[in-house]
Amino acid sequence: MREPTVFFEDFTPGDVIELGTYEMTESEIIDFGRRFDPQYFHTDPQAALESPFGGLIASGWHTCSAWARLWIDTVMAHADGRGSSGMQEVRWHEPVRPGDSLSATVEIIDARPSTRHADRGTVFIACTMTNQHGRVVFTSHGRGFFGRRHPAVETAASPASGDPAGATSKREDTVEVRSGDGVKLTLRMMGGSGPDLLVCHATGFHGLAYRPLAKCLEEDFRVWALDFRGHGSSGPAPDDDYAWSGMGADVAACAAAIGSERLYGFGHSMGGAALLMAEQSRPGTFAGLFLYEPIVLPRGFFDAPNANPLAAGARNRREVFNSRAEALARYSSRSPLGVMRADALAAYVEGGFVELPDGRVRLACSAETEARTFEASGGLPTEEAAGISVPAAVAAGTVAGVPNPGAFAPAVADALPQGRFLSFESLGHFGPLEAPGVVAAAAARELLGD
Repeated sequence: MREPTVFFEDFTPGDVIELGTYEMTESEIIDFGRRFDPQYFHTDPQAALESPFGGLIASGWHTCSAWARLWIDTVMAHADGRGSSGMQEVRWHEPVRPGDSLSATVEIIDARPSTRHADRGTVFIACTMTNQHGRVVFTSHGRGFFGRRHPAVETAASPASGDPAGATSKREDTVEVRSGDGVKLTLRMMGGSGPDLLVCHATGFHGLAYRPLAKCLEEDFRVWALDFRGHGSSGPAPDDDYAWSGMGADVAACAAAIGSERLYGFGHSMGGAALLMAEQSRPGTFAGLFLYEPIVLPRGFFDAPNANPLAAGARNRREVFNSRAEALARYSSRSPLGVMRADALAAYVEGGFVELPDGRVRLACSAETEARTFEASGGLPTEEAAGISVPAAVAAGTVAGVPNPGAFAPAVADALPQGRFLSFESLGHFGPLEAPGVVAAAAARELLGD
């Protein structure tokens, strides 16, 4: 076994590693297809001419394996690798054909020392492969475990090793905005260029959690994200009243602060309802909206006491952890947050806690605040959506949950005069945080008409 020369410390967030190229041949495509994916358009060049692809193409798993071979040859062959917990959000964007020359890269998303094993750390990666025409054919995200070069010395010397989630993160530009009732709000400019887009988060989350989504949107928009009252780094609601009319006022205040002549909105869950309420109160605020499973329900749906089952669950949330790293480890292995993409979950943990005097961390959005926000849901009845004439795409995942807000999305789209409905296979209610690239691409297409 070769002595490793690459260790955990050699991976720096933001770095992009060129992995080289892989030449895809017809014989290899057929051989792989016959062994592992025997569909006719992978195995029979003549029959493949009649397929939707118009010719022989490589199995997506073959493309994935080609990327893996380049990763192993370029990096892992020299590294102290300790295995991987898996890949997620594997996407095949373009068919790969015989003769294609595939170039592979890996971007280091994050690197965190283990809080349980002093001799190792976890590296989070984004994988990309493009063809000779510069078109992306494959993307994925994953994580791998790597040994540390000098674990004993560096663990002792690094005071941040127990709470690494914020140590490598970039800081967005922030603006303090006052809502209509005086609540201090945090509004972040996340980056990008183009028309302005305001991202509005779901209950219990905050704007920073949507950083991966914002990154995928920044080629088309200048992206902003707010923290609603009681969430993230924004101030509490007066008298702990989290009626959703206040959330609509928060959106309106942030829209005014951005001051754009052409402003778009992206809303997730509660954030979608708040966008619609802001547009309802001041028509023309937004040029278009993309709403992922907005909480817009029939009138009286949650009027009965204790009708919202999410409130009870919120009150049972653990609020205090020894460190952000401990919280991240817990969330990544449990429902419901475990479905989130690794970088989105890391961003949620980064901005979702405040430090306590004893070194521990506490949820920024308290369990009681989250519960009261759930109990106040229903700020905009479906019946009132008919009066909101703004171009709006209403999206939902196809993976059912309990409860499943996506079930109401088609009715919301029908109620909006300029509404249209679209669905995402294999995504649930956390879709923008599960597969930010997929949802962002749809949002850009729907909002800009590309």
